[in-house]
Amino acid sequence: METTSPEKVIGLDDYRSNTQLENLEGISKLSLKLQQSIELTPLLQTFCEQTAELVPCDSVGYNNDNIEFSYQAGKSEKHHCKYRLVLEGDELGELLCTRKTPFTMRETQLLERIISLLIYPLRNALLYHNAIAQAHKDPLTQIFNRAAFNEALDKECHAYRRHKTEFSIMMIDIDFFKAVNDTYGHIAGDKILQATAEIIQQTIRRSDEVYRYGGEEFVVILSNTSEGGARFIAERVRKEIQKLRVSFNRLIKVTASIGICSSETTKDVNLLLGNADKALYHSKKSGRNQVSVHPE
Repeated sequence: METTSPEKVIGLDDYRSNTQLENLEGISKLSLKLQQSIELTPLLQTFCEQTAELVPCDSVGYNNDNIEFSYQAGKSEKHHCKYRLVLEGDELGELLCTRKTPFTMRETQLLERIISLLIYPLRNALLYHNAIAQAHKDPLTQIFNRAAFNEALDKECHAYRRHKTEFSIMMIDIDFFKAVNDTYGHIAGDKILQATAEIIQQTIRRSDEVYRYGGEEFVVILSNTSEGGARFIAERVRKEIQKLRVSFNRLIKVTASIGICSSETTKDVNLLLGNADKALYHSKKSGRNQVSVHPE
């Protein structure tokens, strides 16, 4: 039968007064290490691995649904202790420690003492994580911006060079967007950008990401995707955008032109973005509201 500790809320000072616990030297070392990282993943890697040594655990994991972030060291087993982390009313996520055998009362006390040391470093790392995330978001559409795209493309190119993992780039441009702004104003244009970004997000796969590249242009990185797969996804996106109607005094129809380039048809992946842009230009020159594939 599975045995668990009741779920507990761990704050800052709950367990610091207990000086009779063993492993004080290890706890002190861990406390110092936790002060040395402001990034979320390295912080939690240090905490989870060190905690599993101080209190023998098969796994120590962290989860935060608010930022869709999780980290786990080790393999989950049936006996567990679960803690909800709170500081000054702010929810900081949950910790889950598991192992094959039940935890003793003394071990849970030690766990709680160790976890209390994580509170402030974790809060600071979450603030930093959120600040970085906002710096990479487009304020209008709330999708990632061009700076985030450049970083993601560098990582994808690096993975391709190491593992030859195919990927494709899809560039999307809203047709006649300048005419919409001139006719209906920039507020209408903003509504169209927001609605188009939402449609693209809903249509692409969960493993893909859309970025606002600039103006009325969006770009999607399609990981592990050949040219044929990219063409299929692009056509699906184009058809969904074509159905879009944005209400602003009247219903405004929206269409988009799309250009694609895949790593399987490009000798140098550094040229992938430029080739996708050329394909996009071909779509617009050929009548808009269509998909073109480089080097066709």
